[in-house]
Amino acid sequence: MKKIAFLFGSGLSIPAEMPSTSDITQNVLDGDNVMRHTDGNYYFGKPLYHHIGAADEYVPRVLLFLKRIKIEIDLYYWDLFHKETNYEDLYYVASQIYNSEMFIFDNPVVQPFIDKIIKEVKPILQGRPGEIRGNWELHELAHEAMNYISDIVWHHLSKEPKRLSYLNFLKDAYEDSNINRMFIFSLNHDLVIEEYFRTENISFIDGFGNPVKGVRYWNFNIFKNDEKLNIAKLHGSINWFKFSRGKYTPNEIGIPIHGNFWRTQDPNGVYRHPDNGRPMILVGTFNKILQYTYDIYFLLYYLFYNTLIDTNTIIISGYSFGDKGINTRLIEWMNSSSARKIIVIHPEVEKLKQPSSDGIYRNWDNWVNDNKLIIIEKRIEEISWDIISKNIN
Repeated sequence: MKKIAFLFGSGLSIPAEMPSTSDITQNVLDGDNVMRHTDGNYYFGKPLYHHIGAADEYVPRVLLFLKRIKIEIDLYYWDLFHKETNYEDLYYVASQIYNSEMFIFDNPVVQPFIDKIIKEVKPILQGRPGEIRGNWELHELAHEAMNYISDIVWHHLSKEPKRLSYLNFLKDAYEDSNINRMFIFSLNHDLVIEEYFRTENISFIDGFGNPVKGVRYWNFNIFKNDEKLNIAKLHGSINWFKFSRGKYTPNEIGIPIHGNFWRTQDPNGVYRHPDNGRPMILVGTFNKILQYTYDIYFLLYYLFYNTLIDTNTIIISGYSFGDKGINTRLIEWMNSSSARKIIVIHPEVEKLKQPSSDGIYRNWDNWVNDNKLIIIEKRIEEISWDIISKNIN
């Protein structure tokens, strides 16, 4: 074993007492304690002008819109897969409406969907007496719903992890003398994995360099170094922010090390704000496939592709095989060589084997029969590196 790769999804963070997908979805749908600030972002708290009796113009509208499109999503997913709608599904459909209305992506199927719901949505678009904003356009409401979901997600995931010791198998893997490079690909936006290695005083590469004026900047070439441990977050992170540099100049992506992302200095010492005031995270379902083709996500996906070429084993945990872009890469990699192997760690593996996982579902039984898909039916808290490594050899 010279190089080994891990792929982790949101389930990995549950033992750290981070909010689950269902927890976040519930808050997205009930809007409890969510407010929109004048900076355009959504935070937890009471509406800004509640003390003078002013109505909230944003959250109630977004909730009505999301509940209407949820009806259509429920009809599709529950009938076919008995799958409950989550915030990723809601974001994806809202983005489809926005992209169609703004002619960003042509999709003739979306217009009949809009025509079906528009009669019930039109009253939400109308301004009411005493409101500041006035009437809305459909694309504005859809975009506001996207921001609302994205902001709730990253604020929920900004909490401190409560427990990290269950990840000790990663430290043991790092200390295994048979491995000279270790890649962790995470689909999570939270900081659980990074925090674990920091508490263990284990250095790692994450694609960001040393601080310059309090900000660590993205540099893909850092992954070319010989550091043993490498962490790549394919869906972005709650502490990644984009900073514009002017016309015809590449934007900078950085991690403010002091936490105050609203007030950082550029390399010349000039204060600036991040674009949109929200971090770079990918939210949604099938829209992620398109987003893998640009910006930082293209380079991260390339790293995932290139790393798999040079390894025969990937260990997966906390991932429900819901990302078509990731699944496509796994399927092509697995079927390109008899030596390729996936090790899945999950307490109820049969729940992963479902038609909604598309190509993974169709290949599942063949991989198991050919000893290419190894199943360890345990919770991640019960896992040790010894258990994993025995299934690699």
